[in-house]
Amino acid sequence: MGKINADWHRDNPMPKNPTPQQRIDWHLAHAVHCQCRGIPKGVLKLMAERNIPVPDGYDMSRK
Repeated sequence: MGKINADWHRDNPMPKNPTPQQRIDWHLAHAVHCQCRGIPKGVLKLMAERNIPVPDGYDMSRK
């Protein structure tokens, strides 16, 4: 994927025991600010179930 944005990761840790919505929110922000890895398949599925648009460049069919 891309280069890690260590400052963003330091300032924006994933919450402990995140709710599904917190996971979605974190990964959407991560997609904008870091791109060191893709959005996990499980989070993409949660987004689809909630009709939340997937950012450009992320494939719902990826394994």
